[in-house]
Amino acid sequence: MSVVLHDPSGAALPFEAGQFFTLVLRIGKKEIKRAYSASSPSHETNEVRLTIKEVPGGQASPFVVRDLSAGYELEVLGPSGNFTVAKGTKRIILLGGGSGITPLMSIARTLLAKGGGERIDLVFGNRSEKDIIFQADLEKLSAEHGELFKVRHVLEEGSSVASRTGRLDQATVLAELDAIGAFDGDESHFFVCGPLGMMDEAKAALASRGISGSRMKEERFVSLADNQTGAEESTEAQEVGIIILGKKKSIYVRPGQTILEAGLDDGLEMPNSCTVGGCGTCRVKLVSGQVSMAEPNCLDSDERAQGYILACSSKPLSPCVVEVE
Repeated sequence: MSVVLHDPSGAALPFEAGQFFTLVLRIGKKEIKRAYSASSPSHETNEVRLTIKEVPGGQASPFVVRDLSAGYELEVLGPSGNFTVAKGTKRIILLGGGSGITPLMSIARTLLAKGGGERIDLVFGNRSEKDIIFQADLEKLSAEHGELFKVRHVLEEGSSVASRTGRLDQATVLAELDAIGAFDGDESHFFVCGPLGMMDEAKAALASRGISGSRMKEERFVSLADNQTGAEESTEAQEVGIIILGKKKSIYVRPGQTILEAGLDDGLEMPNSCTVGGCGTCRVKLVSGQVSMAEPNCLDSDERAQGYILACSSKPLSPCVVEVE
């Protein structure tokens, strides 16, 4: 299902292909924030199309899918995220699973419409053919753009449209990428988005061929939406020292507040965007103390090992000091 956003004032809604927006939903007496990728091309700034898959038992996605209707007004934050294609990139490999196709679709639509001559290959994993989001659109784009846009489906349940049957695990990712010559030369840039397990397998496959850093980007927020486990909370206010540009300001974080919420309430300039643990804009380094952070979120294992936390998702369990970098 897609939700189309328009600014009531008629203003443009600029964003970069691959970015996402955060919807502020008021469901009953609760305010819930959820991040959703744009699936529309970025040059169509008169509207933004967010493609959303309902998560059974979730809080937000059932409300969006079933209860939102034309004319509904809601607060929107963003755009957010760095899952974007750098200018001059000529070979683009998109690795997607399930609803992770959404930002990849925006990237493909945008680049193909601009006609810059980039070669784009999509390897898309799903359970079955009926689960393929955008199947008709993908077939149309492939037919229209020939060698510039190729799609390979990997399905757990066999189908005539599948190039391979099975899960999109490390071995399958390597086999699919070898089949399209993705590792020939050093021009390919890889974009990975999907369920956490699939992304870990894809990243391991790429790492085994020496692909990392500037040639690989990942977008993890699609797994946050309705399955996030909230942070543990202290029963009393905790003092948190926040270092910004070398100067420390002490604030008190009340039970139930995140470090970001308390900092903003105190007037501190703390970078933030999605506020749901999906973009990394609010990343800070934990200098001392203990916090509880909602999971899953966009931090990778290297960032965690270096002591980074997300201010929007972290609640102090003891007096703490964090540094805004």
